[in-house]
Amino acid sequence: MIQRGPEMQAGAPQRRLAGNLTETFWGRAALRLVALVLFVGAWQLAGDDSIDLLFPTATRTLDAFVELVRDGRLPLGLLITGQALAVGFAIIVSIGVPTGVLVARFPLADRVVTPYFTFLVAIPIIALVPVVQALLGLTFAARVTVIVLFGISYVVINSAIAVRRVRTDLTEMARSFGAGRLAMMTEVVLPAALPGIMTGVRLALGQALIGMVVAELTIVGAGVGSLIAELQGRFKVAGVLAVAMTIVLVGLCLLSLVEMMERRVNRWSVQK
Repeated sequence: MIQRGPEMQAGAPQRRLAGNLTETFWGRAALRLVALVLFVGAWQLAGDDSIDLLFPTATRTLDAFVELVRDGRLPLGLLITGQALAVGFAIIVSIGVPTGVLVARFPLADRVVTPYFTFLVAIPIIALVPVVQALLGLTFAARVTVIVLFGISYVVINSAIAVRRVRTDLTEMARSFGAGRLAMMTEVVLPAALPGIMTGVRLALGQALIGMVVAELTIVGAGVGSLIAELQGRFKVAGVLAVAMTIVLVGLCLLSLVEMMERRVNRWSVQK
């Protein structure tokens, strides 16, 4: 029988507490709340409201946020920006996942397509923004194209890797029971590959959010990009920071939503 030392026994309550904090919803929420309080406190201490041009305190930034919400400019900007993000992300998923599956299943598609998506991952996409602007002008399509360029390669590559890593014993068993190509794909390959595909979708959403901001600041003065440019021109530092923090919070909410979907898909895939 293994005898546990007094040090291990003394550390057991701490390990249980750490496990409760990191493995439960309320534990994670408490940790995030503490981190948020510390961040806001440090922000308040670092800010200086003596002159409008200096880094604003958290309270001044909150006042600027309330003002932007009351006059409707921030909700309108988020609505315009959200349209481009929604369309771009829908294109990323609807084209990226099937392309990744084709790349994994057909070597010819792999040799033809993969170098282009590897190229998109390797280079800074912002270098392609002037090209997109020259081709599509200052249009909604240009903003959507930039968002797609930022995110689609992550879905394609992760989907291809996930399909390739499907256990061969599963496919061989399905084949031995006479499963056709369609049944093999829909009943075996895709359910087993879904966790990897969702990882790519989550990464692509983060990149799409970056592409959204880049597109609005560099191509078209629309949505929150237009609002930031206007506030910068009037030296409203607190307003700029309020818009930036709003974008960050919206992005965190969207990523949390996708992470929750990813966990549910993982559990479903294991049960399948």
